[in-house]
Amino acid sequence: MNNFPTVKLKFKRDVPVRAGHPWIFSNAVESKVTLEPGDLVRVESSSGEFLGIGMWNPLTSIRIRLLTREAQVSIDTDFFSRQFSRLDDMKRRLLPADTNGYRLCHGDADSLPGLIIDRYADVFVFQIHTLGMEQFREMIVSALQKMFKPKAIVERSDVDARRVEGLKSMPVEVYCGRVDEPVVFKENGYSFCADVLKGQKTGFFLDQRDARLRISGLAKDRKVLNLFSYSAASSVYCALGGAKSVLSVDTSLAALELGKKNFGLNGLDVSESRFEFVQANVFELLASRELECYGFDLIICDPPPLTKSRANAASALKMYTRINTRCLSLLAEGGILATSSCSGSISSEQFRDVLRLAAGYAGRDARIIENLGQPFDHTDRIAFPEGRYLKTTILEVVKS
Repeated sequence: MNNFPTVKLKFKRDVPVRAGHPWIFSNAVESKVTLEPGDLVRVESSSGEFLGIGMWNPLTSIRIRLLTREAQVSIDTDFFSRQFSRLDDMKRRLLPADTNGYRLCHGDADSLPGLIIDRYADVFVFQIHTLGMEQFREMIVSALQKMFKPKAIVERSDVDARRVEGLKSMPVEVYCGRVDEPVVFKENGYSFCADVLKGQKTGFFLDQRDARLRISGLAKDRKVLNLFSYSAASSVYCALGGAKSVLSVDTSLAALELGKKNFGLNGLDVSESRFEFVQANVFELLASRELECYGFDLIICDPPPLTKSRANAASALKMYTRINTRCLSLLAEGGILATSSCSGSISSEQFRDVLRLAAGYAGRDARIIENLGQPFDHTDRIAFPEGRYLKTTILEVVKS
C-alpha cells in the first residue's frame, strides 16, 4: 500500500466518484488534514473503502483531482508511459484516415488532471494547468520520449488557467529536438501548419476537425465568410469543397499569413480573386455595413471563449446573441450559418437559446442541420459534464 496520507469523504459524497467523476470538492471532504499544495493523497469513502489516489490543492474549491483508481501503483515515469500508451492506442484507432494531428491527452477527462498533450506528426506539445501535475513535468517529458521518440517536445504552459491553481504562466520551452518553424501535419488528408511556439492554444484548433469536414460538404458553389479564421483551416476545407469564394477574417496578421501558408500547402493559389484575407476586428466589422454587399450564403463563426467563468456568463450570452444576430441578418433564404461556442460555462441549452433569440432579432426562420460537439480525442466522459465545452450548430435559413 502506498504511504500517501488518507483523506476521507463525507457520507454519500463518494457517489459521483464511483460514477467516474474526477473531482472532489472541498465540501465533500470529512478529514481535517494538514497537507501541502500538490500532495498526493489516498481517498477513501466514509466507511474506509479505497476510491483512488488524487492531487490535493487547498487553494481551489476542487480540493482533490483524481489521478488513478488503482491502489497499488507508483506515480513515476512508467505510470505516465502506460497512460500515454493506453490513450494513444484508444485514440489512433478511431482517427479518420490520413490524420496525424490529434489530442493525445485531454486533462481530467483522460484521467491526467490538468495535462493537455497535442500531437502534430512527430512533434508533441503539452500544457500543465494544475498544481498537482506541475510536479510531474520531468516524468511527462521522459515518458513522451520513451513512448514516441518524437522530433521535439514543446511546453506551452503560457496560459491564464494556471493562475486559478496558484501557478504562474511559463515561457514556451522546447525540451528535446528543435522547432524552427510551424509544424506540418495531416488532417483528413489535408495539410496544415501548427504554430507550436507562438500560435493560439498549442498551435492549432484540433477540436474543430469534425465541424470542418461537415462544413466542407456544404460549401460547394457558395460564397463563404470565415470569421475569427485564425489559421484559415475551415477556409481551406471550403475552398477544396468547391466554394465559389472564401473570405477569411482575423484580427491577427500573423494568423492570416499562417492561413495563406495553409492554402499553399493544399495547392490553393491565394492570388486568385475568389480568395480574400482581411485583417479586422470581427466585432467591429460585424457592427459595420461593410459585409452587406458580398451576398454570403455560408458563414462560419467560431469566436474565442467569451467567458471562462459562470460569473460572466450573462454578458457572454449577450455577446453571442449579438454576433449571431448579425451573422444571420447577412444571410438570405437558403443561407447556412455554422456557429460555435467554446465557452465551457455556456451550456448547450443556453447556446440554443442564444441562436433562437438571434434568429428572432434577425427576422430569420432557421432550422438546425446538425449539432456537433468536441471530437472523440477531446474526451467527453459521461460522468463529467464539466469537461464538455465545445458546441457547434449548423443552421439553414428556411425558405418561405
